[in-house]
Amino acid sequence: MLSKFLMSILGLLIICSSFSQFSFAISLGEINEATVSIEYRNVTVYAPAVAHTDDGYIGVTSTITVTIQNNGSGRVFVDTLPLTQIDMQGSARLAVKVASALVKNDDRCEINPSEYDFFFVIRTSAPIIGGPSAGAIMTTAITSLLQNWTMDNKTMMTGMINPDGSIGPVGGILQKVDAAYYVGATRFLIPKGQGEYTETITETVSENGWTQTTTRQVLRNVSDYALENYGIEVIEAEDINDALLYFTGWDFPLTESNASITTEGYIDSMKPLATSLLNDSRESYENASESFDNTEIPNRYPYYYKNQITDFLNNAEEALIESEDWFDQEVYYTSTSKSFQSLINSHFVTYSCEYFNAEDKEGYISSLLNEAEELNINKSNLVKNVEINGTISLQCVGAAQKRASDAELHLSDAQSSYQNGDFLTTLYDIAYANQRSNSIEWWIGISSYFNDSGEIDEGELENLAERYIEDAQQAVVYSDVILEEMGKSSSYLTDAENILETARDDKEKGYPAAALFEALEALAKANLALELADGVTEDKIDRYQESASSSISESRIRGIEPILAVSYYEYAQSLVNESSTDAAMFYYKYSGLIPGVLSFTGTYGGQSSRYIGIPETNISPWDQGILRYKEYIILFAVIGGLGGLCAGVAIGLLPSAYRGQKEKSNKKMVPINTNNYYIKKTNDEYFSEDQIPRSIKDYYKKTK
Repeated sequence: MLSKFLMSILGLLIICSSFSQFSFAISLGEINEATVSIEYRNVTVYAPAVAHTDDGYIGVTSTITVTIQNNGSGRVFVDTLPLTQIDMQGSARLAVKVASALVKNDDRCEINPSEYDFFFVIRTSAPIIGGPSAGAIMTTAITSLLQNWTMDNKTMMTGMINPDGSIGPVGGILQKVDAAYYVGATRFLIPKGQGEYTETITETVSENGWTQTTTRQVLRNVSDYALENYGIEVIEAEDINDALLYFTGWDFPLTESNASITTEGYIDSMKPLATSLLNDSRESYENASESFDNTEIPNRYPYYYKNQITDFLNNAEEALIESEDWFDQEVYYTSTSKSFQSLINSHFVTYSCEYFNAEDKEGYISSLLNEAEELNINKSNLVKNVEINGTISLQCVGAAQKRASDAELHLSDAQSSYQNGDFLTTLYDIAYANQRSNSIEWWIGISSYFNDSGEIDEGELENLAERYIEDAQQAVVYSDVILEEMGKSSSYLTDAENILETARDDKEKGYPAAALFEALEALAKANLALELADGVTEDKIDRYQESASSSISESRIRGIEPILAVSYYEYAQSLVNESSTDAAMFYYKYSGLIPGVLSFTGTYGGQSSRYIGIPETNISPWDQGILRYKEYIILFAVIGGLGGLCAGVAIGLLPSAYRGQKEKSNKKMVPINTNNYYIKKTNDEYFSEDQIPRSIKDYYKKTK
């Protein structure tokens, strides 16, 4: 009887506590919410991974349960067990961004992705699961949930996800095929271009008492390996659209564009700049030639200065001729790049001649260095104060900020060379820095030729830059791990690490737009480190070119003009013509990634989730005229009290056996496999939360 009385009192207290939102004194930080309806969708997918064991690397399978929930704001939550070596959160965030950008403008999607929160629960026995290698399947799962498409539970995939929606390279594909077989997959998707692998064959021959062991490399096909050993179909997927088609039967219709990459608007913006730079290059080269002819430059052991400066003068002339050729072909960005190279070399020759003609040589360099630093400060302050309103100004200001940062780096190198007495290197760095500083205003001015689109605020830009720095860092770490496993190295990876460090520095120096695009450069280099581990082929060049062209066209369909992407695409084409295929691959890759980033601007970083944080309560209830309703409040208080008393008595009278049964039924259950997401199963076919298998071996023990 006493317990029933206590339960009655408890019921009264519960009702009274709910009445506190109408009380006359509201404590700071109290959350008052009306009734909210929560809707969610979820799906569990398999993600193959590679685990390191005493017997070497083996394939294992992870489960990723993805949930989307309304009344959110685009936040991403990740829960992993065990903790992964490589960050999964970066891949999850990028997956959400790519998927949301895909469905945002799709008429078939009935929900707004920015109004949802996203949850990822990853369970794996693989301590080396690569967050990046699960990026593509996470993107596919998110897209399917947003579109309400059913996923095929007999298909698995591995692959990174890039901002443009392309699927990037991964390692351990054969081990992952093994893992796919053990969970019943019949189709396995891998990144485009990774359909072959190299196998080392060891042969031992004994003849006339001599034994000789040789090894050779044999090229094998992943598809043959999977089909012959497991009957699994292997398909190369180039982008997320390919993956969606095989997983769901749906894809996003692509609008073919026959328009030229270099549009009239782009030409109108670049032609004046190319014209001006070409004229400056001609004048500078003529001045440098005249100075060189009229200057006595030492040319004796051990310093053959005249020979060195002659090389720079010849380089200036060669770059000038190339600039004129590209200008005549209306390839204006490439023309400006060649003019820039010519100007640096010409100015270096002029500075060198003035140096050898000066009576106070060190004084001349010191004065020249001070002037260059003052110029850089003025131009840097200019670009820091330029307002970024949309995607056009973002690109132009980003390019300008990068040039300001480059100038600062070269001036720092110039100071070091000057202190070490290396005066010619000092003069070259000054020439380079001056040209970079002068180009700042050129890029700022280009934005005037276009109508800005989208809205970007300073806080959003800072967040976007930070996110891409993290994404690039993740890609660098992942590529480093995989290349080490392959026993290979790549200069692309070293470049990526250096560019990433520059991006961090530029963000701290107040160049967030430059940091954003530099992080994207680092991401492109890190991807290339894996994609080109086996070298450059014509097929890869064509694929990168087509991908970049498609990304640019899609961006224009969305109403965004990707100026930088077009510029780098054009430059990549010129490099192909010059047989500089490695550099061309990078610029195609970089060009293809830029439109993906532009499509993310303005989508995230707005309001915070209503369930995160404690809201401030600065307005007193009295200011809202609450006294006008005091009669109703008193009436509600009485009714609430009586209702609470009755509820408490009812709760107290509940049989204890029923309460125990209710508690038992609330035990959380986890599906054994993805099929249980679509087909209703009995509770006997589910693992309890404390019984989730931690390895493939454990999985089969529990399901026998």
